[in-house]
Amino acid sequence: MFNKLAIPFALIALVVIGVLRGGNGDDPRVKQYQALVAQVINDIPIDANGWVGSEVALPQSATNLLRPNALMAREYVNDERGVNATLLIVQCADARDMAGHFPPRCYPANGWLSIDEDGPLRVVVDGHVMNRYKYHRVAGRNEREISVYNMFALPTGGTTTSMDDVYRLSADYQYRSFGAAQVQIVIDGGVDHNLHEWILNEMYAIVAPAVERVRSIPAVDALGEGTGS
Repeated sequence: MFNKLAIPFALIALVVIGVLRGGNGDDPRVKQYQALVAQVINDIPIDANGWVGSEVALPQSATNLLRPNALMAREYVNDERGVNATLLIVQCADARDMAGHFPPRCYPANGWLSIDEDGPLRVVVDGHVMNRYKYHRVAGRNEREISVYNMFALPTGGTTTSMDDVYRLSADYQYRSFGAAQVQIVIDGGVDHNLHEWILNEMYAIVAPAVERVRSIPAVDALGEGTGS
């Protein structure tokens, strides 16, 4: 089991994004879509396939202020393997709200040092590309290293690791009110790297129905896809 420091502040910051801003939010299709996405995310099981989940506590003041359409942030523990991971999915109604919480921005801004000498590692999880970012932080006498695996799910039908794709989506009036979702899987540095692939597939299986819901919008012709599908 890894050394339990507090959940990274950047992770807490990530899961409370989602201010509604402009676009065609009054369109009945948009309202239906946002409701369906929220329902699927809220229905993600707390326990699954040998993993026991517990909610990550979020600052109430932040959630009251920022109002994400839907979010789930949990620590999942697998006692049989003696490992755990933090899993989150957050969907907001304006894709622009993702910008400040992209791992290369939010983690360093909150005291985490990047230890990726050659840039992020690209991995494929259930057919989707995720980027891995490695960070290190010292807090008092506690020291921690983490691997953050990240991707975005887009209502155009694609997934991506690129903020440029998210920016392009947010500039499109037809799609901007459908927003976007971000998935993060955080694995502690003490976990055997040979277990990462297994953990990633296990965690992704938990959120896969929500990712597919985000990628499907009613009665709108897709204009393009991200770079990770």
